[in-house]
Amino acid sequence: MFVLRKGLKVEVSIVLHDAINGERKRRKPSKRTGCGAHIKFKLNDRNKYEVYVFEEEHNHSFVHKDDIQFLTSARTVDYVKESAIQALSQVNLGPVRAFNILKSLYGGYEQVGATKNDFKNFKARQSEYISEYDADMVIKHLEKKKKHCPNFSFNYIIKEDGTLGGLFWADENSKKSYLVFGDVVGFDATYQSNKYDMVFVPFTGIDNHNRNITLGVALLGYEIADSYRWLLRVYAHAFGSALKVVVTDQDAAMKRAIQDVFPNSRHRICMWHIWEKVTSKVGPATPNVDEFKEKLAQIVWTDSITTDEFEEKWPSILSEYGLSDHEWLAYLYKIRKDWIPAYYL
Repeated sequence: MFVLRKGLKVEVSIVLHDAINGERKRRKPSKRTGCGAHIKFKLNDRNKYEVYVFEEEHNHSFVHKDDIQFLTSARTVDYVKESAIQALSQVNLGPVRAFNILKSLYGGYEQVGATKNDFKNFKARQSEYISEYDADMVIKHLEKKKKHCPNFSFNYIIKEDGTLGGLFWADENSKKSYLVFGDVVGFDATYQSNKYDMVFVPFTGIDNHNRNITLGVALLGYEIADSYRWLLRVYAHAFGSALKVVVTDQDAAMKRAIQDVFPNSRHRICMWHIWEKVTSKVGPATPNVDEFKEKLAQIVWTDSITTDEFEEKWPSILSEYGLSDHEWLAYLYKIRKDWIPAYYL
């Protein structure tokens, strides 16, 4: 049995696997000094161990008793600490903050039994593992939830390369809300994650207090019509009916999917998405874009005018600001029945 500093100093490097930047190496300094202190045992004829070699002489200073806590053999991130790191990470508190919190709870850093670096290394190893098996972990979690909550729904598809292509889930509260507030459902795919390059697609409704409520969510690997068709079919299966009125942005793939899966549903384009583009689309063509938007809003953001009134006022406003031949506004007029409230009835 040899001491920790047996042997001579060697160059050691650790290969770290980074999911984003690839492999990188970190040098680890060696503390070996060629110390020959050791002890050897052997099993004798009486079936007992006896010492037959004992070299007591060390060639280095000993660790002070107050510093023993920093030795690798004295440090450990046990289950309690692991659970604390994981729980605190769910409220966006990193491993260093977790260490400081446990230090306060335990009465000092010497009572924690690990260092800040131990906490950071554990979190790094955990993140590396999760980055490789994250999709499997999510699906297993949802399968477990389905087992204990029969009214919970989820579905997923796998791409040809074996990665996750789409994931949908909805809980019992979403289904109850849909029964009451599911007359008009927003279907939005404008949120995209950075790490996985997947689109986050929430289904949203409005309750009786004019607050947004979630009526199911999904992750999609592709913004194509086939992906949306799959999603709408599993949504209808989970909720037991087709959507009555669907509100989306101007995505052509979404429009085709809705027409194919819900041919009897009413599809409307979200006014907010259109209105957000007015300044950028029309601004270069007229110096009075704010005044133009104010006048246009009087016939757009209202359901108190008739279609005849709209047909009369739209060209009049465009002519007043020299926008009669504006290509984007001409397109909006062409699809006016899909986004102007006057045509909804």
